[in-house]
Amino acid sequence: MPVNAISSAGLSEASKDTSPQLRQDDFIKLFMSQLKAQDPLEPVNNQDFLAQMAQFSLLESSRVTNNELSSIKNLVESTHGTGLIGKMVETSTINGDVLGEVLSVGFTQTGVIVTIKAKDEDNNEFYINDLPMSQIKKIYNDNKE
Repeated sequence: MPVNAISSAGLSEASKDTSPQLRQDDFIKLFMSQLKAQDPLEPVNNQDFLAQMAQFSLLESSRVTNNELSSIKNLVESTHGTGLIGKMVETSTINGDVLGEVLSVGFTQTGVIVTIKAKDEDNNEFYINDLPMSQIKKIYNDNKE
């Protein structure tokens, strides 16, 4: 007997979860539902209730801390990136190591990127665009020719 495959096209919009994280409002709704549905002869233990509240509070403060640390990381990367303008840096390419001057810095959702002006063996200038800062191997304080 053949069995037809189930596709996501048959799912209702309500069953599709667009936000995998529970928020504070979701927790409160869930908790209130739990309190309404509890057995009056065996109510929720106060210690269990306090433990749940403390755990949620810790999770919420951890989420806020992570957001703040992410903001600080972006600020540090931005400051570091702008400090590279005009400096000589070294990076690796498929043709070997390249030494070049940082001309510009860009900011993307994935991090800071730079544009480098370098010269090949024949003294012809070329540019490396959108180079992530993580691919810079060395930074020279003075112009290295």
